[in-house]
Amino acid sequence: MIAKSFTELHYPLYWHYDVLGGLKAMMELGRLGDARCADALELLEQRELPDGGWAAEARYFKPGGKPRLGADYVDWGPASRRRANEWVSADALAVLHAAGRS
Repeated sequence: MIAKSFTELHYPLYWHYDVLGGLKAMMELGRLGDARCADALELLEQRELPDGGWAAEARYFKPGGKPRLGADYVDWGPASRRRANEWVSADALAVLHAAGRS
């Protein structure tokens, strides 16, 4: 059984791998046509928002705040299941285009 967190899209990956990160790797290898990618591509298509973007459903960074050692204080856009995140959307579109599903 796959961990639920693997299906939650986010950006950047850091050390938290997700389905989109896996599809990006397969895209870079030119292997999106592999039948084992089909379920992941379908999942990605299903996550498209009504406005045509994709949400960052989780985040592993802290926007703003007081800097401290070992923390990354940046803002990679919204993390919400209802609002598109431009970084996740760009990666999703690139993957789907490369897979011939755009």
